[in-house]
Amino acid sequence: MGKLLLLFVVGFIGLSLRYLFLGKFEMDQLLLLMGFPVAAILILFMMKWQHKKDLAFQPEADEERMVTRLGDRVSAAPKRVFDGRELVGEYKRLYHKPWKRVVADIMDSPGRWFLNLAFSSEDGHHIILKGKNENRLRGTNEWLIFSNNDEVGSIQMDYSVKNVAKLKESLYLNYRDHTYHYQSFGIGSKTVIRKDDHKIGEGKRAELGNSIYKLEMKDTYGEEAHVLFMGYILFNYHFSQ
Repeated sequence: MGKLLLLFVVGFIGLSLRYLFLGKFEMDQLLLLMGFPVAAILILFMMKWQHKKDLAFQPEADEERMVTRLGDRVSAAPKRVFDGRELVGEYKRLYHKPWKRVVADIMDSPGRWFLNLAFSSEDGHHIILKGKNENRLRGTNEWLIFSNNDEVGSIQMDYSVKNVAKLKESLYLNYRDHTYHYQSFGIGSKTVIRKDDHKIGEGKRAELGNSIYKLEMKDTYGEEAHVLFMGYILFNYHFSQ
């Protein structure tokens, strides 16, 4: 939506300058330009529809993994997290300034721009993934993890030459003296989580093209499970999985 409105503003300024300095005006160009805000309004309604579906999401009756629906990636609308059929909490995207929401919407990869996530469990526990160096006009590559306002860990994207050459997507999550490695081979691939080189989790979309994300983990409970799941959500935001 933001891209279309930006194109409309730039195009309108261009047509106005062309008319003022050259005296030239073409109606078909103006009509084409007017299509951008109309399309933006349609996308706005689609986003609201995605909001409602995210918030109304219910897992299947036989679901056994942690699961969420991530249809809308730009707004701060809440999304629900289930462990099997049990609702365990909600998460949402945070923006510290309104203009950062606009920038995230305009950019091709919204998950890389001013991404902060907040999770609230059903028992009142809060987890925040806060981007570092957020005042810089660039994508975010590092985050701090807060649990009830206490700093408990960090997240760093891994853009090593080895990963880039093999088209791997990778991040490291450090939490309470342990390091977890998330890795995937791109859109449609599974995301594997390892701890001390042992696989402890695997996440994927329920079906390629839909908005339901599932994560199965071994021997992780309570806050640790919630932190690792939020790391998985951040991974999918950032790499547009």
